Amino acid sequence: MTSMEKIQSIKGMKDLLPQDTWMWQRVEDAYRRVMALYNYREIRIPALEKTALFARSIGEETDIVRKEMYTFVDQGGDDLSLRPEGTAGVVRAYIQHSLSIQEPVSKLYYIGPMFRRERPQKGRYRQFYQAGSEIFGAPEPLADIELVIMLRDFFTQLGMQDVTYACNHLGTPESRKAYTQRLIEFFRKDADRLCEDCRRRLETNPLRILDCKQEGCREIIARSPSIESGRPESSSRDFDRFVEGLTDAGVNVRVEPRLVRGLDYYTGIIFEGVTAGPEEGEDSLAIVGGGRYDDLVGQLGGPVTAAVGYAIGLERVIDLCAGRLGPEKVPDVFVVFMGGEAEKVSMRLLHDLRGRGWSCDFDPRAGSLKSQMKRADKCASRFVLVLGEEEVRSGKIKLRDLRSGEQADVSMDDLQKIVGEKLDRVQ
Repeated sequence: MTSMEKIQSIKGMKDLLPQDTWMWQRVEDAYRRVMALYNYREIRIPALEKTALFARSIGEETDIVRKEMYTFVDQGGDDLSLRPEGTAGVVRAYIQHSLSIQEPVSKLYYIGPMFRRERPQKGRYRQFYQAGSEIFGAPEPLADIELVIMLRDFFTQLGMQDVTYACNHLGTPESRKAYTQRLIEFFRKDADRLCEDCRRRLETNPLRILDCKQEGCREIIARSPSIESGRPESSSRDFDRFVEGLTDAGVNVRVEPRLVRGLDYYTGIIFEGVTAGPEEGEDSLAIVGGGRYDDLVGQLGGPVTAAVGYAIGLERVIDLCAGRLGPEKVPDVFVVFMGGEAEKVSMRLLHDLRGRGWSCDFDPRAGSLKSQMKRADKCASRFVLVLGEEEVRSGKIKLRDLRSGEQADVSMDDLQKIVGEKLDRVQ
């Protein structure tokens, strides 16, 4: 009889194990704290949406829609896709639930998994996680400025003070159309030197050529026309106000006149947060990107609504700040017991200590004293309480400090007070 083959995880899908999830929780908790400070409210959207939502918002000719989405027809005949990004779903929910009527300015945030069938590589998986924020109903650059300052505050909480924000302004639809024509004329001269994807983009979405990372294309892009020269005065005023506001707030900002985003819905101001990679000599990493998408709500059937938002790549952020998050939280108290009566007393004691907000653990296998103490050591608990039949009869418990090695007999009546005082001193 042959053993059954073990089922492995899908390529590009990664398990997050307990030794890692505490870092994720700490980063997510920091993000939620910052969102509360800025009065953003959480929205939770489905992982599955109609494919048309992403085709109409992200753009049918983008690599995401053409190559990377997990798309299928379900039993009812609906064409569905796992969400490759968060903004489209948030906009769909904003329209569907008439949030524009409930409040003139909506400030929302989300945290969750996204799905793209990209080539798996370090820091990039086919199921990946983003934290994002969106503001609806605020056309002034003040909203854009607040978003980036908010990002600065979040990254600062994680010990990441070296993030620089590259930014650009894509102009108006009319100026973008004229700029796109200039790009077509420029890139056609070197079309035979462009990569295969960029030759296709030249016919379908020329702006996306500027985002190509192929070395040969980058050399040509460096000589391409800049969007600044054809940008309307009103757009330049908004952009100058944006840059000035961030500079006044002490944010590291850099103007990048050839910066574009990989999604078609962006319209005006766009930005990208970059920082040094975790390895010495590694290139800078983009950890957040966003910008204005003032046309998207109207394009998806809602009222014309100004909007701006961003998305953070959480895998990259956690890789970068893993050594700055402090130690993993360990139990305050580990209870070791021997004997039937000691077991009953220990269960009541654990309940009482947890009721006071202390993290407690024990070994449910109830093995030998030595094996239980080994388990306490492995948990790295701060204190160990030892109860045997003698301790139950005397009403005293052995309290051991695993860091200092000190041990004392403590009465049941004084235990919680003494443990509480010791824990308060080490917090």
